[in-house]
Amino acid sequence: MLRASAFQKGQIPKMNHIVLDKNLCKKDGMCVAVCGFQTLRMNAEGFPEEIPGKDCIQCGHCVAICAAEALSHTGLPQEALVPVAKELPSPALIDGLLVSRRSVREFKDRPVSRETLEALLDVARRAPTAKNSQMLHWIVVDNAAKVRGLAEEVLKWGRDTGLGAGAAGFEMWEKGYDCVLRGASAVVVACAPADYGWGIEDCAIALTFFELAAESRGLGVCWAGYLTRAASAHAPIRQALAVPKGYVVCGGLMLGEPKYKYRRVPPRKPLSVNWV
Repeated sequence: MLRASAFQKGQIPKMNHIVLDKNLCKKDGMCVAVCGFQTLRMNAEGFPEEIPGKDCIQCGHCVAICAAEALSHTGLPQEALVPVAKELPSPALIDGLLVSRRSVREFKDRPVSRETLEALLDVARRAPTAKNSQMLHWIVVDNAAKVRGLAEEVLKWGRDTGLGAGAAGFEMWEKGYDCVLRGASAVVVACAPADYGWGIEDCAIALTFFELAAESRGLGVCWAGYLTRAASAHAPIRQALAVPKGYVVCGGLMLGEPKYKYRRVPPRKPLSVNWV
């Protein structure tokens, strides 16, 4: 179901959304310091207060930073706040995950559970978005037959237009090889409003969150470039994905259980960098 955020509805919160318990407040000013849009200030008594005329983007930094839990925000229900992890993976573990990930294109014939997909989406929806807009919409195809149907439609489009995998891709399909979605168990697509200027960036960040969370669960993932391109140019693909009106597909992933396990990390090109 497509849910419009307060920002999509034009309901950007104005004043008086911060509630302060002065008995708990330590007057340390951290909430003011981390407010990225400077909507807070310290008053003459040394307590944080909202600045008249400033709009809040509901990023939650002020609430998240307060160790005394003296602040609450009417737009951020207390029961929806998630505690920060007490222990984080070591740099070696994080680096190992990032460096060893591979684009998986061979999958086992096993479905990815709805529970797992929902958990991955819950991670991905917490990815940063421009000005905390949170305008992304997700589409999940978790039926292998439907995934195969999508792949065939993309290949027909490529055959007829010469785009994407072209005629060669369709010839491979007829011989039993899917070069589009690789026989994946599921496909996840991220969309953004067509008139939103940061859709591609926001979707790429969120899909990367999804990919790494999937990798950590032992799933294989590959970016679905052919599908993404076809969805922007071929109406039947948009219809098959049920892309909401006014939204565009900005990226997608294919995923499933890897058929094979990679043992080594291949080299990459040398780092190209300017230190200025």
